[in-house]
Amino acid sequence: MRYAIIGTGGIGGYLGAKLIAAGGDVAVLARGAHLAAIRDKGLTLRQTINGADGEITVHPAIATDDGEALGIADVAVFAVKGQDLAIAIETARPAIGPQTLALPFLNGVEAHALLAEAYGANRALIGVAQISALIAGPGVIQKASPFARFFIGGLDGGQGAPRVAEIIGNFRAAGIDAPDRDDVLVDLWQKFVFLTALSATTAGARTDIGTIRDTPDLWAMYQRLAEEAAAVGRARGVALAEDVVGKAIYLAETLPPEMRASLAHDLAAGKRLEIDWLSGAVTRLGREAGVDTSSHAAVAALLGPWREGGDT
Repeated sequence: MRYAIIGTGGIGGYLGAKLIAAGGDVAVLARGAHLAAIRDKGLTLRQTINGADGEITVHPAIATDDGEALGIADVAVFAVKGQDLAIAIETARPAIGPQTLALPFLNGVEAHALLAEAYGANRALIGVAQISALIAGPGVIQKASPFARFFIGGLDGGQGAPRVAEIIGNFRAAGIDAPDRDDVLVDLWQKFVFLTALSATTAGARTDIGTIRDTPDLWAMYQRLAEEAAAVGRARGVALAEDVVGKAIYLAETLPPEMRASLAHDLAAGKRLEIDWLSGAVTRLGREAGVDTSSHAAVAALLGPWREGGDT
């Protein structure tokens, strides 16, 4: 299968490097100094495997900032920030052929629906990424987490479709952990419950998860935020397990104390924020479903003035 990576940041760069290293035909969309470095020296992935630091450098078949130059893909992997998805959809449109599948690995729970609206429901998949990776420098991706898991399914959450199975097979052949899952839609929302609570508290309080855990009012707020997101998911018909909030609490309890969500790092760096895709989405979807999401609404309101970035 031919892949087009739309957004060669941490997640897109990791996937692109792994697929290319395994002999895959991959075009990447990047920009600025990152693109220039990929063209000049290749795309480098740094990661720790079995306690040893490792590095691979690969050369994409095409590296461009022009969607027209990507060529038609069998699979277009969208790995951009939520606020950039609308532009990415239009930029990538020349790469979307009659049989192309659009696979998103974005924060939030709405990307697959937007891709289905843009390209057709028969083209869109659900993707869930469990990885921490970043651009360490132009042309260089650093995998920061000890794990990297990617869940892939159809819009119904299932993995039974032949082309979904083929993508999963491609990922596994490239050494990418792509497990069998019962319902990827449930996985998407389970991550959303955890991530929205982590993002809202660490960004909203401008602090780390250790301080959140040690501050009773903030820790109680974390739990309320998780409960609100879970209630919205259930109201929308997602079959979330009874212990989904408990799992979000457990994950937060096991994180390193210095951990902050990417939303908190972006806020501190003056970058544009995904707030409309996180607490803003909980609030918006909750309003549609008639669910109280007052805690997320407060966070979305407080962080909203910085959605386009700026010095806080």
